[in-house]
Amino acid sequence: MGKYNFDEVIERRGTDSSKWDDFAARFPGYDTSGAIPMWVADMDFRVPNEVIEVIKKKAELGIYGYPCRKGKEFDNAVKDWLLKRHGLQIENDWVVATPGVVAAVTYAVQAFTKEGDGVLIQPPVYYPFKDRCIKYNNRVAVESPLILKDGRYEIDFEDFEEKAALETTKLFILCSPHNPVGRVWTKEELQKVVEICKKHNVFIFSDEIHSDLILEGYQHTPTALVSGDYKYLIAAYAPSKTFNLAGLKTSAIIVPDKEVRAQYIRRINQNEAVGLNLFGAAALEAAYNHGEEYLTELLDYLKGNIDYAAAFIKENLPGVSVSVTEGTYFLWVDFRGTGLSDREINKKILEEAKVAVDLGEWFGEEGKGFARFNLACPRTIVVEALNRLKKVFG
Repeated sequence: MGKYNFDEVIERRGTDSSKWDDFAARFPGYDTSGAIPMWVADMDFRVPNEVIEVIKKKAELGIYGYPCRKGKEFDNAVKDWLLKRHGLQIENDWVVATPGVVAAVTYAVQAFTKEGDGVLIQPPVYYPFKDRCIKYNNRVAVESPLILKDGRYEIDFEDFEEKAALETTKLFILCSPHNPVGRVWTKEELQKVVEICKKHNVFIFSDEIHSDLILEGYQHTPTALVSGDYKYLIAAYAPSKTFNLAGLKTSAIIVPDKEVRAQYIRRINQNEAVGLNLFGAAALEAAYNHGEEYLTELLDYLKGNIDYAAAFIKENLPGVSVSVTEGTYFLWVDFRGTGLSDREINKKILEEAKVAVDLGEWFGEEGKGFARFNLACPRTIVVEALNRLKKVFG
């Protein structure tokens, strides 16, 4: 028995939780009453004790005025964590704080492209990239779909280069590890991607928010370790997924090149997005400085959930299959073998099984017939959700 009890079921209803209290609005046209929420990337586990204590200490002061700008302690926590976990050596002044990674992507789209430019993505991929970061800023999504081969997704490098070579393509949003398909890109794959982007003068925004959530047998490679020329790269990290701190709105964006960093910060200032969350900065420092034991136990628990769910689906849900999860706490489930339409699949999951998941269609055309399950929850919830699915699809 470890220090942390991830089996504990914590009642989150009525706590202003988007995951538990506000999910019905995400599924217009479906009756999700009574559904188990397994959708948004939000864990149902308590954060590390050290994070709770530092937040308590700040809360007990009773004064919540403007905090200082990001300081040396913040930078050191990020720097030390990236070196320990990923072998990435950075300098303190490379760290730029933002209120989240989606916001950070948006600032990059605004700073390094202009309206009408193309932004390259690899669907099925995290849907805010296309909807919020690209379309809302009047840019054009250029899509190079991943290839599903024997239950594992691969990059179509020929198509990727063709799309990168387009005159209008100026920026590539890399999802590493990939959400939702759970791929942890190899060093060789990343080297090919970087070479293609450099060849065609395409800037890279590397979203590495799930980089701490790597399952046994796999290794995350920071894109910065293979990039060679930092003028082509920004990389995003955050404790929000690793330690369940998304509500504290604090991320660390690594911008190594001085000129690129100045241009990026200028765009942040133009958006009036400066300043840190008082509790978020302290939580980041506590999590990165003291969270390794927590993460070790968490990864072991998540692997147990993922292995259990994958085996259950294989045994009990005919026509349903899963992609191999190498990183993240998601299970990307393929329902196409059931012979049902996309709408029928969604209705069975949401309305009959009563499990609220991220619908595959949200991730692009390539996601239709799939669903993303968030397994960062107590095992009893996973078991209940799977048994509900078995009654409907078994």
